[in-house]
Amino acid sequence: MTVVDVDSHVYEPRDVWEKYLERDYRVVARSAFWHEIDAQGLETTILNGHRARSLRRSGINRQACWRPGMTPEQIGQLDPDQRHPITPGAQDPTARLRDMDTMGVERALLFPTLFAEHFPLVENPDAAWALARAYNDWLWDFAGADRRRLVPVALLPMQEPSFAVRELERAAARGFKAAFIRPVFFEGRFPNHPTYDVLWQRLEALDVAACIHPSPGSTNPEWSCAGPFVERVAGNLKVGHPIAESVAPFMDTSTFLTAIAFYGHMEIYPKLKLTLVHAGAAWVPLALEKSETYLWLFSGIRDVSLEPEHVFFERPSLVSFDSWETPVARMPDVFGNVAAWGSRYPNHDTGTVEEARATLSRYGVPEATVGRYLGGNALRHFALG
Repeated sequence: MTVVDVDSHVYEPRDVWEKYLERDYRVVARSAFWHEIDAQGLETTILNGHRARSLRRSGINRQACWRPGMTPEQIGQLDPDQRHPITPGAQDPTARLRDMDTMGVERALLFPTLFAEHFPLVENPDAAWALARAYNDWLWDFAGADRRRLVPVALLPMQEPSFAVRELERAAARGFKAAFIRPVFFEGRFPNHPTYDVLWQRLEALDVAACIHPSPGSTNPEWSCAGPFVERVAGNLKVGHPIAESVAPFMDTSTFLTAIAFYGHMEIYPKLKLTLVHAGAAWVPLALEKSETYLWLFSGIRDVSLEPEHVFFERPSLVSFDSWETPVARMPDVFGNVAAWGSRYPNHDTGTVEEARATLSRYGVPEATVGRYLGGNALRHFALG
């Protein structure tokens, strides 16, 4: 059985900005979006000419602290007042392949971390395109350590639809099989806005999977995504630590799924490889069911299917599930052909293959279905020969 991890991440090194960013853009990009870690381990993030809030709120980098063998208890015992190093495999492909060997993962899709959180807010569209080129070039070289096992996911500069299409075509020509799109507002436009119609057309025509992958959004302004609101509520409740990463991803992604159900996106692009990543899977049937309910009550936006659940499960769709998600194990009749395991590596809540197998075994999932969950569905969906 080939195990495929459809939800793993890199933690972008300063090389993206200092080596891969075209020299003519380095001055403008430094004020548009820049990130670096100095010799003392202090992080600096600049966004649109101002210092941006960091995802890292303590000595623990929650997005890149897990290593193979670590248990939740060991993660919980990390001293937040002590600065802990980034997981080497988040930036070094050789270390990444070693970690995959230890985890029992044969192939892994690679998603951004810093570019997922901050990049959508870049205001200068030309700088955004240059940054996307730099990131994609760096990621392509990262995956060059083993092109079969490391599957890069291209970043698109959604700030300007024309630039997004041109970067998609450049990436597809190079060999990228998937593209990252965060379910967030870009310059006041959600990803299903009509200005992006050509982008969706090209994704479908080029057979590049559209990976809808959220970010916590805890550093972002309100009204761009759910994360800032979640953190404001948590702050008022004196929770004491970030919780957006636990709640906001499914809120943002369910908003996207509901929006495309109401606007007929899945019917307009029937061959588009729609991929929902890093938000869990349990909520998908519920979101589709509620969309159906309200479409029957109010479907006046345009002529769309009143049964979006049937549309979703009968088209090329894929949704990642976490190792601990019991609904996927309990409902193989629903998820059997569309769910694919994702680890979240190297986030603090990384799940393992063993944990996923144990969850599936507990509910007696047939071995053939286990094979599809852990690799088969992903191999088919992304055409990983």
